[in-house]
Amino acid sequence: MPKFLSRQLIVLSSNAVMMLVSCSTPSNTSLPVQSTPAPTVEAQSTSRAEAGPGLSPAQVAKLTKLPIPIVAPTYLPPGFRVVSADGESVKLTNGDDDTGYSIFYQGEDGACFVINSSQDGPRRLKQIGQVESAVGTIKMYEEVYEGRRSVQSFIPVKGNPVMLSPVLQFKPDQGTHEACKALDRAEYERILQSIAIVK
Repeated sequence: MPKFLSRQLIVLSSNAVMMLVSCSTPSNTSLPVQSTPAPTVEAQSTSRAEAGPGLSPAQVAKLTKLPIPIVAPTYLPPGFRVVSADGESVKLTNGDDDTGYSIFYQGEDGACFVINSSQDGPRRLKQIGQVESAVGTIKMYEEVYEGRRSVQSFIPVKGNPVMLSPVLQFKPDQGTHEACKALDRAEYERILQSIAIVK
């Protein structure tokens, strides 16, 4: 995981704890959500100009300078906003590329999710569904740590970005980490279906 990410949030993995989770019980199907229209930030195409609602022009400019594709949802649930978006391109002394980015989203109800670069893959996680998106089929996995569940999805583009919910956030004023609420499973899937390449 790129070093700059470790200062902002922690992600759960089987090998090292990187995210604290508390998730609603997922269903066994992955059906698109059709509900009454509500004011949402949604785009019909996946062009660079339309992908990534909630990202400011400055954030888009910074992220799209990175040498890897940037992905973001074209749909956000009502009340959701981008809390932070950051990235950096780093070459390690051994020649490895440590380029990465993180886009953190939070809703008014305290639910959150993040899309960030990942060095991991699904390992031996349990697959719980899949959705189709503009970047291809995205599989969803469940991870359980100390009885708490998270849903994470590895997006099939260069850089291996992952979308996960919930996330453990660092509270610098308190010097502690705090877990946000998990996304509702149906909304998680709807967001995942809208994933598109910003760059």
